[in-house]
Amino acid sequence: MMVGLFWIDRDGCWLGAPPGKKGTGVRLTDEGLEAVGVSPADPLEWTRVERVVVPDAPVRSAFRRGLSTAVSVATAAAGFGGPDVPPQMTVEVTYAGGAGEHAVSSAAWPAYTEREVALSHRLLERFVTGELSPSLLTDWWRSVGPDADPRPAEREAVLEWLLDPGDRQA
Repeated sequence: MMVGLFWIDRDGCWLGAPPGKKGTGVRLTDEGLEAVGVSPADPLEWTRVERVVVPDAPVRSAFRRGLSTAVSVATAAAGFGGPDVPPQMTVEVTYAGGAGEHAVSSAAWPAYTEREVALSHRLLERFVTGELSPSLLTDWWRSVGPDADPRPAEREAVLEWLLDPGDRQA
């Protein structure tokens, strides 16, 4: 299930969509992050990570997302097909001693909301500083169940709730 820039399932938490059989991905754990796929890298502990951003996440307003979805559904229904692959985005990681870029698939179709991306980046900042951990996302996923399908406003609310420790303790 997608919440912001994150994909959460029984296997854990990913930035963007999970990599699939031949794709690449960035897995987030409480210990750090790990690039998997075509050119896997050694896991990076959060203590070594200085910054994680996804500068090219596909973003659209609610109106543009709705319009794009309607056009895609109509063209697919008319036999013209739809998108075969999700949009790609880049995870940029700055760490002690270097930097890296990892291509991942977007989990949003056709795009994320601007607020989802902003809140996701704030959550990533909190992972980097050690204030929060990715297990918050997997714990939330377990609490709502794998069949939940939150809409954009609900996803934004989940991210806001995760960012506010006072709300989680209530």
